[in-house]
Amino acid sequence: MERFVIFFHKTYPFFIGCLVSGILFWLNIDYRIPNFEKVLDNATIFSSIVVGFLGALLGILVSIKDAEIVATIFETEEKHTLKSYFNETFLLGIIVVLFSSLMQVLRSYENSTTLIMFHLWVLISIWFIPSTYRIVNILMSVFFKVNNSKSRPEDDDSKLTETDSKEIKSFLSKPR
Repeated sequence: MERFVIFFHKTYPFFIGCLVSGILFWLNIDYRIPNFEKVLDNATIFSSIVVGFLGALLGILVSIKDAEIVATIFETEEKHTLKSYFNETFLLGIIVVLFSSLMQVLRSYENSTTLIMFHLWVLISIWFIPSTYRIVNILMSVFFKVNNSKSRPEDDDSKLTETDSKEIKSFLSKPR
């Protein structure tokens, strides 16, 4: 069961994108909807903002790398999970921008290539949203945990316990 939970946590953004793209295909909704160019513009803006925000979060993570909770994460195998979530979201954001730009050009051509590209654009755009939520949720949890530990007085009780370490590892590996 634990393997399924880990698999689900790593893949649910992709499956949500597939589901939405499939529903739009089934409902016969495509790039010819009114004001689609505005949707493309907003997708480009939103993705660009999120990619910039992720860059800022990465900078914050690097600046607090000496904090005990961050050091604990980087000592475990979960650092690879965190890195893959970051890379996935960052790449998806860039791909959404590129596909949105491409769709701006292709939407004036009514052919099967444009229809396929539209459904790929929907898949990637929707995949990007839960992927962004997942990494931002994880990073905010880490930042608030670091902030809480910094506000405590310095004594032996403020050290990260084995239970806290296990709790962090469990938190990073469960679905959001």
